[in-house]
Amino acid sequence: MFDVRRLVVFREVVRTGSLSAAAAALSYTTSAVSQQIAALEREVGVALLVRGPSGARPTPAGRRLLEHTTTLLAAIERAERDLSGPDSTETLRVASFSTAAAAILPAALSQLRAAHPGLRPTLVGADPDEGVALLNRGEVDAALVTEVPGERPLYPGVVTVPVYDDEFYVVLPRRHRLAGHNEVALADLAGEDWVVSSATGTCPDTKVFQNACRSSGFTPSVTFRPEDYSTVQGLVAANLGVSLVPSLAAAQARNNVALRRVAGPRPIRRISMATAEQPCRDSALATLVTLVQAVGVRLANDAAYSVPARPFSVA
Repeated sequence: MFDVRRLVVFREVVRTGSLSAAAAALSYTTSAVSQQIAALEREVGVALLVRGPSGARPTPAGRRLLEHTTTLLAAIERAERDLSGPDSTETLRVASFSTAAAAILPAALSQLRAAHPGLRPTLVGADPDEGVALLNRGEVDAALVTEVPGERPLYPGVVTVPVYDDEFYVVLPRRHRLAGHNEVALADLAGEDWVVSSATGTCPDTKVFQNACRSSGFTPSVTFRPEDYSTVQGLVAANLGVSLVPSLAAAQARNNVALRRVAGPRPIRRISMATAEQPCRDSALATLVTLVQAVGVRLANDAAYSVPARPFSVA
């Protein structure tokens, strides 16, 4: 009989592509992950992973086991919920990063509670990578993530549905030479210092920024890498650089920066709802996905999340 914990570890190794990355996601040591995989391979009697300098990938047998693992773990989670007792309150746990949690989830969760009075939804603050890790461990039921439209899925091990295409705006100091323009071409900012909200350079937001600059014919000079968009705007306001900020973050723009649309092709990040598997029809989770998508549609047409048509005056 399979040890469920080993299946969880195996799935995480395949998802992250290495034993060390899986260990970090699961809060294990790399040695412990290696031991769990070795024990699982002994149980099934075949090699499940091919290890190399670039990481770990599943063997043909490993790919077959991964398909069964997804089904088995989902069935176990459903059984746990079913056996929790008819009188217990059903919970639905959602992970989200801050801007989406503020702009998308409140209305959706409120309507969800009205549609399912016995449900207790809970919100877990997590960036997209953390949210997917929680989802894969069964610690949340859904997670809001960001993706780069047109590129390969960043989280191929989960099911994602699009919610909202979040446009990026140029953020300039109020006295910047281009602050009086309605739109700003990124090529006109090629020589500027840039403030970028990620130190890793691998998250979807940073990839959108890098792709936009590359398409405009330059490599940006990044001088500051804060972890949140509020700090980005503060650094721009202090005349320490320029930036790109998505509309959900720009909705709370400071009054000492200028927000301008990008002239030409506009950078977009896609906000999506991720689940471990396709939700069962008429389930609370399926209802939540539908409600979140409806909020995304409203946001796309909501003037509150657009840059003012008249540019800020420049003192």
